Amino acid sequence: MKITYQNTSAGEVAMRLHELRDQESATVSSVLNLVAIIQRDEQIDAAIEVCGAASHEHPCRVIIVVENTQADGDSLTAQIHAGPDIGPSEVIVLQPSGKSASELDTLVMPLLLADTQIVAFWPFEAPDSPVEHPLGKIAARRITDSRYVADGNEKIAALAHHYAPGDTDLAWAASTLWRGLVAAMVDEKPRREIESACVSGNEAHPSCHLLAQWMRTLLGIPVTLHATEADSIECVSLRRRDGSSVSLRRENGASVAQLERPNLPALPVRLPRRSVGDCLMEELRIMDPDDLYGDVITSGISRD
Repeated sequence: MKITYQNTSAGEVAMRLHELRDQESATVSSVLNLVAIIQRDEQIDAAIEVCGAASHEHPCRVIIVVENTQADGDSLTAQIHAGPDIGPSEVIVLQPSGKSASELDTLVMPLLLADTQIVAFWPFEAPDSPVEHPLGKIAARRITDSRYVADGNEKIAALAHHYAPGDTDLAWAASTLWRGLVAAMVDEKPRREIESACVSGNEAHPSCHLLAQWMRTLLGIPVTLHATEADSIECVSLRRRDGSSVSLRRENGASVAQLERPNLPALPVRLPRRSVGDCLMEELRIMDPDDLYGDVITSGISRD
């Protein structure tokens, strides 16, 4: 179901949402407000899809704000999306112009669920300093996706320069499975001291740089980057002080990696590439600041 309102106000949309909730036979308790900020009307459907997917695990009120709407004058066009094709949450799309577009925090305030935390999410373009954005200022968590922009590593460097507790980026969540497996490789018995490491993959993909910097931060060792034709991370190899090495390699397009250790047969390990929805769901599980991400992104990632 989609209902469109022309020349409306956020207050009127809030009243209509209340009426719709009263008409529902069963109401799902929402755990947060997810405010997605996009730049163009043609991004609306993609934003609805990824936020709707995340709402299956985290029932929430989704508010999608189109910052650079093409509408003329001082007006607000709003849409309410609800129904089984959307998921357990309602989705409100706001297309403001004029004064409404210049006061986004005031615009969304009547639509926010009371006593429920706010997450600001930029699925596409994002400001270098999310915490200074009008909607970032009112959010407990601020989620960007540096993988979307042309130069993701440059974006990560800018985000590092302006980092504030509560910030995170989906390129970090995209490396979670790799980080878990690398930690297991380091702790494998009998444990041997790691001397150096190498991350191989697409040097333009920010997850490769974040993984390498995480290893430097975790292990305190030199970590080199090796460029390949892979889509993202392809291989992590750890060189031990005794001269032996262990590596984890995933071929491009594969969902299973091979763990290679001295004097042992290769061990297949499930390591699928994570979707945007998977990464977003992970970040919505915890509302506290991700201190590890903060340490990693501010400890020299911009120099990679």
